[in-house]
Amino acid sequence: MFRLKCVILLCGLIFSCARKNSSATQNAGEIAVSDSKKGGDILLPTQMWHQTDKCVCVVFGYGYNDEAFTTEMKSMLFEKFGDVSDGGYILSYVFPDDFKRGSKTFITNLEWHLEGKNLCGIIFIGAPENTHTAIARMQDKNGGSLPYPVFSFFSQDDVLGMEDSADFVLDKAQKAAIDGIVVEEEQSFVGEVPEMLEKAVQYILWSDGPFEKNQQLIDFVRMIAGDFKIQHYFDPETNLPAINHFVIE
Repeated sequence: MFRLKCVILLCGLIFSCARKNSSATQNAGEIAVSDSKKGGDILLPTQMWHQTDKCVCVVFGYGYNDEAFTTEMKSMLFEKFGDVSDGGYILSYVFPDDFKRGSKTFITNLEWHLEGKNLCGIIFIGAPENTHTAIARMQDKNGGSLPYPVFSFFSQDDVLGMEDSADFVLDKAQKAAIDGIVVEEEQSFVGEVPEMLEKAVQYILWSDGPFEKNQQLIDFVRMIAGDFKIQHYFDPETNLPAINHFVIE
């Protein structure tokens, strides 16, 4: 509990300072080099990350796996945190393309992809069915729990399974139709995903292990969600709130 409170306070302070100083540091990501032929300077981007063998796995699933979107998201993440292939932090996969075995696709192949990697955490966006099974297999090999955070955004997997597998689950709001059937909102929040992903990766890199599933967890998720109103997810059958499952309203 103490560690989660410290991370929340640290993250809030750092992002608050970053916003206040944004105008003063808008050119901090560039360096000037001399161009003797043209007699002027050329601005080149500075590397914003250090060489490392650690990595954060980002898995793009249903609703967030089209080529244009994943290309844009990976470009943004690589710029800020580096691609694993270049010694950076981001290890990215797209479902179903990266999970094929013959003519079939299995999200459980994630375990093979991550074997031997020095993982800091995993982020799912649009996790497909049976994602929780893949996580459960890795948990079993680590004595019942993983030593790093697992975040899940807009999951398509089994609700209870994802709640058990992830540190937190953040979903779209749901509403009941006239016949009582629960209907998920169509909004995908694609425009807000980049900021959420950036914050999620940064918070994982700041953490030293998984986050506790307690009453303070919602404050942490609210920081990731930005200006959105975040509430606990209520089970439609029992009407009981889930400790680590939240919805954007």
